[in-house]
Amino acid sequence: MKMLQYNTGMKRNCNNFKIKGVDNMRLKRGLLAGIALCCMPLMTACSAKDTIGILVGNNSEDTKKEEVTVDLNAANIDDSVEKPQITSEMGDPVTYDLHATADALTVEATVSEGTLSYQWYRNNVDSNGGGTAIDGATEATYTPPTTESGTIYYYVVVTNTVGDGVQLTASGTKCVTITEQEAAPEETGDTQEETTEEVASGSWQQTDGNWWYQNADGTYPTSCWQEIDGQWYVFDENGYIRTGWYQEGDKWYYFQENGAMAHDTDVDGYHLGSDGVMQ
Repeated sequence: MKMLQYNTGMKRNCNNFKIKGVDNMRLKRGLLAGIALCCMPLMTACSAKDTIGILVGNNSEDTKKEEVTVDLNAANIDDSVEKPQITSEMGDPVTYDLHATADALTVEATVSEGTLSYQWYRNNVDSNGGGTAIDGATEATYTPPTTESGTIYYYVVVTNTVGDGVQLTASGTKCVTITEQEAAPEETGDTQEETTEEVASGSWQQTDGNWWYQNADGTYPTSCWQEIDGQWYVFDENGYIRTGWYQEGDKWYYFQENGAMAHDTDVDGYHLGSDGVMQ
């Protein structure tokens, strides 16, 4: 039978049937954070060398080691600037298996005037002083990696800036432990096994030039995969077959003019594996 081209659309997870280097800003923020942490009586003491280490991350295996000379008089802590108030801390310690998906760490901070900025740190001890600045972690949330086993303590320094003056507040620590046990594969809900239905019999139907499949019980598939006579098809939300290139998650497939999924072949210069996924 001859099929007509039908535009592909967004994936719907379903199994339905229907009845029809160090820049200036980072250096400044890190410097202020390091000085403030050293001055807080409730935090562990650190030396000027420690402070510089925080600025450049030179004690982190994840960052490039750099030597930077820091002018400790460059800080502009202003007592007239309101200190950020952290209204929501990160809670109890958590444990994940190796390569599991970790939940994001989040803090909430407020000020009545000024602009808030954030810098996350990791530490090998339970202290919100010292440690290593995490490159690029400058939002109110941060998702810790789970690629290596061990225990890391995370905290964030919140900076309030008003004009040239600043004030800093450090959050409490969050203990994150990664075990040596590998995480079990996650069920994503979009695999062919979970989103398809194999049928014993049925018939192809055509409406306004668009092909759809009527199952033996009179229903028809929508927004899902279905295997028919040994071939895989994807049906859109209206129940019509998809043709051409189709993306599902981070995977690309190609469906022929008759709607059947292409596999073990090359299309437009791209190779499709035995599972139909573009290599």
